Amino acid sequence: MSHVNVVEPFLESVAAFPDKTALIYQERNYTYTELNARVNTAATLLQEFGVQSGMKVAYLLPNCNELIEVYYALQKIGAVAVPLNTRLIEPEIAYLLAASDASVLVYGADFEQKAKRAISSHEKKVVSICVGGIQNGRCIFEQAMVRQTPTEPELFKQADSLSRIQYTGGTSGCPKGAARTHRADLVEFKAILESNDLAKNPDNVVLIQCPIEHHGGHSWFTISFAAGVTVVLCGAFDAEEILAAIERYHVTYMILLPPTSYARLLCHPKADSTDFSSLRLLQSSAGGTTEEIIELIYRKIPHAVLNYGWGQSESGAGTSLKITREMLEQGAPEIESVGKPMKYAEMKIVDKKGNDVPDGEVGEALFRSEAVMSGYYNHGKLATYTLIEDGWLKTGDLMIRDGQGYYYVKSRMRDLIKSGGENVFVAEVENTILKHPAVEDCVVFGIDDIVLGEAVSAVVQLRPGEQLSLSDLQEHCKKYISSYKKPRQAAFVKHIERDDAGKVRKTALIETYQEQFEKEARKICLEDREAETS
Repeated sequence: MSHVNVVEPFLESVAAFPDKTALIYQERNYTYTELNARVNTAATLLQEFGVQSGMKVAYLLPNCNELIEVYYALQKIGAVAVPLNTRLIEPEIAYLLAASDASVLVYGADFEQKAKRAISSHEKKVVSICVGGIQNGRCIFEQAMVRQTPTEPELFKQADSLSRIQYTGGTSGCPKGAARTHRADLVEFKAILESNDLAKNPDNVVLIQCPIEHHGGHSWFTISFAAGVTVVLCGAFDAEEILAAIERYHVTYMILLPPTSYARLLCHPKADSTDFSSLRLLQSSAGGTTEEIIELIYRKIPHAVLNYGWGQSESGAGTSLKITREMLEQGAPEIESVGKPMKYAEMKIVDKKGNDVPDGEVGEALFRSEAVMSGYYNHGKLATYTLIEDGWLKTGDLMIRDGQGYYYVKSRMRDLIKSGGENVFVAEVENTILKHPAVEDCVVFGIDDIVLGEAVSAVVQLRPGEQLSLSDLQEHCKKYISSYKKPRQAAFVKHIERDDAGKVRKTALIETYQEQFEKEARKICLEDREAETS
């Protein structure tokens, strides 16, 4: 491989398209030359604060140009990026700062209070840099952009060194840091670009709305700049803003997450009068995409193709499938699949003993590629279980493969709820609910939700004589975990049956309450729509 640093494909685009618009954010345009100059200025600033190669630098930033600048600056000087979810609360931020050995936290002004509290509760010293606000009487990041000379730093060149620690989940409820090297991310770039043909036309315009601190959003902004195209970056989901941007900037590629966001976008009153003729590819991902959503997409956006796939922070690359209108009209069975492995990757399905299973039988999907993580940062034993012999990654997802080589996701081996594009770990929510003095036992699971994809739901066993409402339970949870992790529905019962091993028959429990919870979710959705139109 000719490249050894993930920033090199971006630098090639800077050289090839110096005056071309690289990024559009909040109606401000940055050419490739201007964006690279800001990256270099950010690198100088970080070095002033003592950042050197190998150091871990966390950032708590929303979708914004500064996140991109900080990320590329860290790569140039050989530091390790630690993206943090902006919806995390203070204890979660403090935990991840410690788990990642971060010595610097770059945060947005809107998150100043929780960032400072997280830092103050951290045992080790963490240097803080504020973006978009005042710190110690100075507007740190913005002033640096004015006073510094954007000198190109000496490029760090060690392909097998860590580039990024991307936090993901696990059954223990404790996030795990997927340790990703420069080499792994460079292979991921190549695999994704060959699966979606983005680089074949340098005039492409890519709209990204999903959080770019997530693995999926990160992949898309980095492959876009590697392809030399223009990125239109959006913040929180705003259907009217996205529709206007599609028309104004003649967007050709678009990624929205979760997949239900496409339904929200296309059901907006202004969608019918929006010109979608420029769109050529819409990116979606495993989970939450239904035949109804696919039909809606092709009814409203006839010239685009839906690109669908599966992947993980651990795997880097994944699977890909272009779902065409013809496949939809013909009722092709592979529409329900997540496609085939991308180039530079291979997959297989195995049983509990690690033996290959025949096509059509359910087993755990194993994945192998140079795009796979090197391990879990500071979780060596867990990585040994996940990364097994001959370079295979145990994905934890149950799948089947058909005779044509298409893969179908059946369920997750680990208890993980994908709610509104966010990972919610069952054990973490259950442990939080059990902290309430009125609660004796609980079971948490996800149910289908028209807006969120999956909604967090709970069955709660109360202590004798105790009473608890859903709103009381939600307020309790928000004290310990991010608001999006709280239960959206709950049933309060006298007894949750467990077997001799202490395990709940979760399938039976879910069947008992699923219909009730889904009816409640639909009712809430209808009430919200009526409120919007009244």
